[in-house]
Amino acid sequence: MPKVVLIQIKIKTGLLTINNFNHLSKFVSFGSRINKKRGFFFISKVMGKHLPTKPSVMEETFLQMSNIIPKSDEATLYIGFAEAAVGLGEGVFEKNCSNKDSFYIHSTRFYTSQKPLLAFEEMHSHAKSHILYKPYNENWLKNITRIVLIDDEISTGKTAENIILKLKPLFPKVSNYILVSIVDFSDNTNITSFSLCKSKFTFEKNDFFIQKNIVSQTDNTMKLDAIIPNNFGRYGVKKLHFNFEKMLDISPLLDKKILVLGTGEFTYPPYLLAKYLEEKGSNVFCQSTTRSPINIDGDISSVLQFKDNYHESIDNFLYNVMDREYDTIIVCYETVKKPQNFTLIKQLEKKFNIMELFFGLKSNCCLSNSKSFEICL
Repeated sequence: MPKVVLIQIKIKTGLLTINNFNHLSKFVSFGSRINKKRGFFFISKVMGKHLPTKPSVMEETFLQMSNIIPKSDEATLYIGFAEAAVGLGEGVFEKNCSNKDSFYIHSTRFYTSQKPLLAFEEMHSHAKSHILYKPYNENWLKNITRIVLIDDEISTGKTAENIILKLKPLFPKVSNYILVSIVDFSDNTNITSFSLCKSKFTFEKNDFFIQKNIVSQTDNTMKLDAIIPNNFGRYGVKKLHFNFEKMLDISPLLDKKILVLGTGEFTYPPYLLAKYLEEKGSNVFCQSTTRSPINIDGDISSVLQFKDNYHESIDNFLYNVMDREYDTIIVCYETVKKPQNFTLIKQLEKKFNIMELFFGLKSNCCLSNSKSFEICL
């Protein structure tokens, strides 16, 4: 029987003890949350959220996760979880889906006038509330006989268990629920699950300090339809495609070191842009802003804090950028305009050349300066 090797990692909030470290370290590194409910943080190296990641590495991750999902001809609903796994879920869906009746949808923390399918809570999170909206085409729901839940990391499996309990009454024809992740630490045997890596951990927390003035969730239920009018997965999609060759002159970006930066839940279209630029010869990395409050600790080496671009005045963060070097950072938005208190661009312009891309309808795009462009659907 192979010997279990335990590695202990000191972080600001306590002591992590990890087994299967050599395999696990291919996929994640470690940091600490500014969160009394869960002080540790597993930082994905392959997802392009908190760490800059090559789009080719992200694509390989999508493919590997797709390959561990059992093959099926069933009409399948694929669900990704906001905010970290929104792009991951869509990437796995596009690699795995072969049935014309299948589609992808992701949970969201934003309120719109679209009818909700269900709501659930991620109890350990800094921002607990999730909404899963009905797809624009509700007929898509009628044929579903299998559901695949996609997340980056499973700690206990309780969030997946809770959402399945809410899905079962809505999908009486579904008997097959599958949970797929990059890493799985859980002992949950109630769900059929697959992952790229399994491990176990324990965490001994210390009496760490929490900054009190971080706003992670709004009490305002204002509908954001005018701010996020387009559907990139929040209301169900079968495939996203952008003809970047016709939309953008990329000649100034070739042979340059580029960061394509998504914002909040808007991560998959920026990945597609980064993938396109990489295929054309640019040295491209992909990343996103986030509302996750994390310490400068472990593999988190720098942070910018600012209010979000969704007009909710929620604190957002950008990690591991200000201590890196890029020729250009391309900031991508699904929001059609920026609020006045959105200061990210001013902070980035102190060091980097910035281009802003608004993915949306031309009539709604707000071009703030000569370096801003619209990507029209």
